[in-house]
Amino acid sequence: MSKYTLAALAVATALPAAYADSIETLTIYSSRQVQTVEQSLASVTVLEREDILARQVQDLPALLNQLPGVTIARDGGRGQSSGVFIRGGNSGHTLVLVDGVRTGSATLGQASLAMIPLDMIERIEVIRGPRAAWYGSDAVAGVIAITTRRQQQTEFNAGVGSYGLLESDLGLQHQQGSLQLQANVGYSRADGFNVQPALDPDKDGYWQRFARFGAAYQSDIGHFHWHSHINSGRYDFDTAWGSEDRSAVLQRSHVLGWQHQLGQTGHQLQLSRNLDSDTTFGPDSRSPFSTARDEVNYQLTQTVLAGLDVLLGANWYQEEVAKAAPAYEESKRNNRAWFTGLNYQLEQWLFEAAIRQDRFSQYGRERTWQLAAGYYFTEQWLLRVSRGTAFQVPSFNQLYWPGFGNPDLKPEESVSNEIALRYSGLQLQSELVLFERDVTNLIQGGEQAENVLLATVRGAEYSLGMTQDSWQHQLAYTWLDSRNEQSGEPLQRRPKHSVNVRSGWHGESWQWFATLDYQSATFQGFDWNSNANHPDLGGFTLLGVGASYQLTPQWQLSAKLDNLSNKTYQTSIGYATAGRTLGIRVRYLGF
Repeated sequence: MSKYTLAALAVATALPAAYADSIETLTIYSSRQVQTVEQSLASVTVLEREDILARQVQDLPALLNQLPGVTIARDGGRGQSSGVFIRGGNSGHTLVLVDGVRTGSATLGQASLAMIPLDMIERIEVIRGPRAAWYGSDAVAGVIAITTRRQQQTEFNAGVGSYGLLESDLGLQHQQGSLQLQANVGYSRADGFNVQPALDPDKDGYWQRFARFGAAYQSDIGHFHWHSHINSGRYDFDTAWGSEDRSAVLQRSHVLGWQHQLGQTGHQLQLSRNLDSDTTFGPDSRSPFSTARDEVNYQLTQTVLAGLDVLLGANWYQEEVAKAAPAYEESKRNNRAWFTGLNYQLEQWLFEAAIRQDRFSQYGRERTWQLAAGYYFTEQWLLRVSRGTAFQVPSFNQLYWPGFGNPDLKPEESVSNEIALRYSGLQLQSELVLFERDVTNLIQGGEQAENVLLATVRGAEYSLGMTQDSWQHQLAYTWLDSRNEQSGEPLQRRPKHSVNVRSGWHGESWQWFATLDYQSATFQGFDWNSNANHPDLGGFTLLGVGASYQLTPQWQLSAKLDNLSNKTYQTSIGYATAGRTLGIRVRYLGF
């Protein structure tokens, strides 16, 4: 199939569901070019809007936790901080893109996934494995690429649930010739529960509201698009440090883009500005943190000959700590990068190669590369291998936080290998992946942040999807062995085994499903109070059931019961998690 630019497919994702069901699942971000998931030489999971709604999860971390190779450690319930670990990497080893734009706090060095509302999301790609040769710093363990809503018709959702949950959102669109206007607004809140019972006997709830406005215009000189979104909220938490127990979050993003396809040549230019603000406060103190990131992306895609596409691109961004308590020694840095890559298909063979050079104002040059090859034994069976390098520069907190930061920290660097066997049939899809990654200069926190000489991660993933008449079954299993080679201890909060099962049935009006999620025990690291390691957190199994009913062609009613057995468990030591939880939701889809 012919390749288009990254932004061009963002428009394609707005196709009506009826048409989307008739075409193959596409990946946009695994190699910055459009290709089918079956032909991709990376481990990719794609969830469209209908997939997200069908799973009936309460937030983005809960959704990601159901995918192969991904585990989540929650510091409480909905709205509270959550760490994402892809293939044993740190939370900062996952690059989060929203509409192709790097997002997250420059002080923390990662994105706050718990505060990205699901109702604002149209599509998610989760790419497991290094992608630094395409995207630069942070894409060590994987990439989470989110596409915000591309409203094609009027849509209204409302829901209620346990712990005082209330939520609603509204989407509208208007087409006037070649101009399309879109808008989405939403609100949610919950009373929550006590996330650290040993510290403060109170409920830790949250509230959140968001708005997204966009426009797209098709002309003879290309496709122009603009959108802005604002996401604000507040969540309560418990801490043993000081009196601050509430945080106010404000996230804003503005994107202006253009793409043009002329014959075999495609252009894309995108300008963006992201602002991230997080202020923690209590009765006696207030700690504001505010960062800004300006970014410019350009890429050119050229079809050289049948089956061979070459990509050239440049990227520039600047990060600035606009406000922080306490003040940092340095508050601004920038990065200039160029990258190039190719995709080549020759009969049964597939090839991918990429190289990128970043030049940071703090560290100088960082060069990364990616090589991959695949061979089709039959039309359904694909064997693929890949090897790539990646890196992550330290965050402002890791470098300059008083008493913890270390300005002498070096960037983390890694080398990863992967081999996979994939089967893609009409009713059965299956993949087995073996992977390994060596990380040098891994940043670990103690009394002061420091580089660990070597950490290793070894693992395997198996995923299975099966459709039979009205039944659908999905299975994901991950085995992981992650280790600090300097101390000989496991890396924190990485379970050795995790299993996710989903089985469902759909009829003309009714749909129902059941889920099972298992996670083995996890090492929780060193306790500075007792001067010994924390006890390991035990493994657990969670069960869930859900159903939906199509009341009319426009109205749908759905309900889900999570943690059916009311299991008491933890994924982060000291933090409680939700018990049995019921959610009920109604959806209207107009014309």
